[in-house]
Amino acid sequence: MSLKFLSIILISLGSVLADNAIDGSLFTANNGIVAAQAAAPLWYMASGSCMASAAEDGQGHQTNGVDVPVVICTDHQADGCPQQPQWQGPNTGYYNLPGEPFGNVPTYWKVSHCPGDNSWRVFYGVYFKHDMSHKSDWEWAIVKFADQGNNMWSRYGLLMETDGSYGVGYWGNIPNTFDGTSDWNSDGNKNRDHPKLFFSKRHHSVHYDPEGRNKNGCSEPDYRANDYQFWSYWNLRRVEDTIDGNWNYGQATNPRNLDICDNRGQSF
Repeated sequence: MSLKFLSIILISLGSVLADNAIDGSLFTANNGIVAAQAAAPLWYMASGSCMASAAEDGQGHQTNGVDVPVVICTDHQADGCPQQPQWQGPNTGYYNLPGEPFGNVPTYWKVSHCPGDNSWRVFYGVYFKHDMSHKSDWEWAIVKFADQGNNMWSRYGLLMETDGSYGVGYWGNIPNTFDGTSDWNSDGNKNRDHPKLFFSKRHHSVHYDPEGRNKNGCSEPDYRANDYQFWSYWNLRRVEDTIDGNWNYGQATNPRNLDICDNRGQSF
């Protein structure tokens, strides 16, 4: 998404911290990969959407997005994007895709300490070859960790890039979270370590809840469903190691150049 149209959904810390705090050393050891793994989201996508892709091929080459000559409303939304696996019901796995360079579609991450509020933040970004109106699309969520004392850090909140709206809540208000493979197919669990997040069908905006309206139209709110899913944990690729800051994504923002400490005017 372009920064011009960026808005933020904000979910902040509840009065009781139930997530598993992590040691502050994990944000710097090995560039912070263990911290990134600690809150890695599960992503949901709706059938018929342009599905997620790798943003690069693992050999230093940028993925070429797909031109969108006219706004795509109902037809051809998936044109030029990875082929959807055979649907096997809700939560169909999204992996081993023809033409993709990795068996698991990457989520790109980076970690930063934000001195303004003394937080650690982890960015999780996903690339799409297009959305309904433009070539190349980046969407992301940012998890903020707050110091709970003794250099132990708990999940304070979640920023999600969206289109045209924002909301404020608590980590404990995320409807569905999980701790690992033993509970990732179970819904309704709050205050666990990993959020379940939805990409909307046309814009790919990020939300923590589904939306059943407008499945086959262009009206808002944009449709969201758990038709397909992939867990970012299985292929986390560090932004600084894989994405060239000079790569041009058109209206989409290159994550290498994104300041994840910027709250976009929100109280966070």
